[in-house]
Amino acid sequence: MTTRHARIPVPGDTSAVALARDRILMQVSGWNTPLDDDQREAVKLVASELITNAVVHGDDDVMVGLYYEADEGRLLLVVHDGNPEPPERKNAAADDEGGRGLALVDCFAARHGWEPTERGKKVWAEFEVPAPAPETGRSAPLRLRLRALCLRPYVRDAQLPLAMAAEL
Repeated sequence: MTTRHARIPVPGDTSAVALARDRILMQVSGWNTPLDDDQREAVKLVASELITNAVVHGDDDVMVGLYYEADEGRLLLVVHDGNPEPPERKNAAADDEGGRGLALVDCFAARHGWEPTERGKKVWAEFEVPAPAPETGRSAPLRLRLRALCLRPYVRDAQLPLAMAAEL
C-alpha cells in the first residue's frame, strides 16, 4: 500500500489559514486524487475549520499533516497545535458568528476525532475517496512527465502506515 504524505507548517496567525487551505487543495490535486467538486469543497471547508481552530485556540504555530492512501480510498487531514485542551463543540445561536465549526466537520468528514500529544493535541478528519481511474490514451505519458517536473515541498512517497502520523 502506498501512502502519500505532506507536511504543511502554518504560522499562528489567522491570515495564514487561506494559504494553508490552498496548499492542501493543490497537494491533493497534485496527487491526482479523484475528488469531485463536492468532495473538494468538503476538504476545503473542513481544512479551514480545523486550521482556524488550531490557530485561534492553539498556543503556537500549527503543523498540518496530509495523508492519501489510494489503495484504501481515504484522505486524512491531521492538524497539530500546542494547546492540550480538547476541541469544544458549542451550541451556536442563529445570530452567532462562530461556534459551528465542529458541527460542519461532523457533517462533511467520514470520520473525525482528536488525540492528545506530547506537545498539545492533534485533531483529524478522514474523507472517503474513490479509487483513481487508470490513465489511458495519449495524455497519460504527458501527465506523468508533468507530475515528475512539479516541485512539491514537504512531500515524500513512502510505505507509511497512518498510525505513524502520531509522530509528526
